[in-house]
Amino acid sequence: MGTNLFLRNIIWAIIIFVLCSVPGDSLPETSMIVIPYFDKMVHFGLFFIMGIFLIAELRYQTKLSRISIAIITFAVVATYGGVIEILQEHYFTNRSGDFLDLCADVAGGITSIFMFPFLKKQKDLLLNRKPFCNYSFLKKIL
Repeated sequence: MGTNLFLRNIIWAIIIFVLCSVPGDSLPETSMIVIPYFDKMVHFGLFFIMGIFLIAELRYQTKLSRISIAIITFAVVATYGGVIEILQEHYFTNRSGDFLDLCADVAGGITSIFMFPFLKKQKDLLLNRKPFCNYSFLKKIL
């Protein structure tokens, strides 16, 4: 069971890496709808999910305090976001590292730390209702 949660975090980190390493000229451009700072929202969302997954794993597999889990989550998200930005700046084709992308990454991680208790409570409330209470695998998601 614990290995599945660890695997989920590894897969998500790989997804972030792949999405952030796509050459800039291969990214689709939409001329119909222009959303300002859309790339920052994407970075925020990717690292928010990474933070949620990491917190869930650490809460399930360790007996660390909440503050320790928050510090570890912040450190992992900030470090991984920084590494991605350095790779984009120096190694990925037609990509550039951006300090504001790193800020969005870190903001996503910090938001996940504060939102996790609320999301966990909502998930527990939902899964105690029918028909969801009949599916035990759903309880292992968060």
